[in-house]
Amino acid sequence: MRIPESKIAEVGSAADIVQVISGYVDLKRAGKDFRGICPFHGDKDPSFYVSPQKGIFHCFGCAVGGSVFNFIMKMENVSFVEAVRMLAGRYGVDIPATREPAGARDERERLAQALETSRIYFAESLRRNEAARDYLAGRGIPGEWMQDLGLGFAPDSWDGMEQFLVGRGIRLSDAAAVGLVKPRTSGGYYDYFRSRIMIPINELSGRHVAYGGRIVGPGDPKYLNSPDSPIFRKRSVLYGLDSAREAIRREGFVVMVEGYFDQIALRIRGLENTVAPLGTALGSEQIRLLKRFATEVITVFDGDEAGLKAVKRSLPLFLAEGIEPRCVILTEDKDPDEAVNRVGVEAFRRLLESSVSMIDFFLESLERQHDLRGLHGRNLALEESLPVLREVADSKERDYLIERFSSHIRVREDRLRRLISTGAMNRRPAEGAGRGTRRSLYDFPADERNVVRGMLLREGFIDRVLESGILKDLEDPVLLELALSMVECREDKGDFDPLMFGRSLEDSGLASLVAGWIKPRPDEDDLRPEVDGDLAMDQSLDRIRLRKLEKRKAAIKARMEKCTPCGDEYNALAMELWAIGQRLHK
Repeated sequence: MRIPESKIAEVGSAADIVQVISGYVDLKRAGKDFRGICPFHGDKDPSFYVSPQKGIFHCFGCAVGGSVFNFIMKMENVSFVEAVRMLAGRYGVDIPATREPAGARDERERLAQALETSRIYFAESLRRNEAARDYLAGRGIPGEWMQDLGLGFAPDSWDGMEQFLVGRGIRLSDAAAVGLVKPRTSGGYYDYFRSRIMIPINELSGRHVAYGGRIVGPGDPKYLNSPDSPIFRKRSVLYGLDSAREAIRREGFVVMVEGYFDQIALRIRGLENTVAPLGTALGSEQIRLLKRFATEVITVFDGDEAGLKAVKRSLPLFLAEGIEPRCVILTEDKDPDEAVNRVGVEAFRRLLESSVSMIDFFLESLERQHDLRGLHGRNLALEESLPVLREVADSKERDYLIERFSSHIRVREDRLRRLISTGAMNRRPAEGAGRGTRRSLYDFPADERNVVRGMLLREGFIDRVLESGILKDLEDPVLLELALSMVECREDKGDFDPLMFGRSLEDSGLASLVAGWIKPRPDEDDLRPEVDGDLAMDQSLDRIRLRKLEKRKAAIKARMEKCTPCGDEYNALAMELWAIGQRLHK
């Protein structure tokens, strides 16, 4: 159920937006505002602003913005109500419990309960299974760390988890939603994880959201993750980041390894600033998540062909987010787990200190793989280079990197620039570019934009718009929805406060739009006082009203052509046409 508006306002007033966002973004004062690197896109220069006076954040790069609630929604992947409750708990505002029908509980709460209950089952199974404990001990994990990490074991059973959850009152449909059991085609369920070491996966807040399972003994796949669910998305979580975040800030850099046990091996030896993807390829969302805490990244890859492929795959992703990573390539060990066990933690630290630029390693690998003295070899190297360079096509490092690549692969700079530009034009639009979240002021029809923005910023203008009767004539669906939301807000409260309105918006797209309109780029703001913004709003309202009359005039003329001349309908239409002409001064 919805939280009362008075309580939302109380939480919004209590929550210091600069303090909240500083927990995720390194903010620096910029006049009255604060500025930092945007956590929502590949920001290379600080374009993310927080205004404590207005209580909003806004990025001029990707146009995402809104209230402190909208920020928490995006960062923690929670609903509006959950964001309000999170901040209420932090700032000591009491939110009354909502009344729900008997037996009905929030879906996310039920799914979290199913996962917590499963941990008891896996932990008990590990205590009873000596072979599983011996396996972990053999990987250098002491008994106390098995408990601290929440490790467990899924026995070789098809219904052990099912029976345990049913006995604890957990719905099997909820257990299936988080991947603990799977439905049988013949009816009923069976255990999803079997004969596996179970590794809990936590999101950034520390909440348990999924598992990674490592097979013990023969079997495929070697690793099995929980499927995506309403509380878990693989591509937006990094293993160990919840426990590593403070160490990353303290050390100033992060170590990225490829597997769960690599992260665990380094962590228990004191390298706490270590994270890992979830046994799958690294993605852009995970890099953006990481960038909230550090822009210096050292990746550790295997020295085999798979490691080289990982370098080629991940380098464009890092560069797209404004990060030039360093890398360590293991040549004597198959993974960081084996390396740190063989050489010890101090020697491994020295390996990290000797890390090299991933770009340099990439260029050197091209020289090793291809004969750059011949045209064929240069073209092969060029083909591998273009995906990397296209990710930095619009960055300030572009010229520097083009020169480096041109020199190494022996391709003329002008040819390289031409191929980069051609490819950049053919790339797909960014994901999520609709709904208004990435639209600037000039992406909307000018008159409609001025009127709706006037409703937001100019006191009493909502009444003028309602009196004009032009709301239903707004053609842009986003502007129409925003205008209707403002009218509804004004009617509910009796007055209208744009900052309170922005804070109440649950839709992230509209919240971003409002934040951008409250704090636009000066060169985009055609309603600023020095260009007589009030006159622009009034003229835009008049033009929309006149366009409405012109449309009605054209419709009347078309109808009159089909009527009997001098008949009742014809005469009535003629009178309306005359009245419209008077209003149009024609």
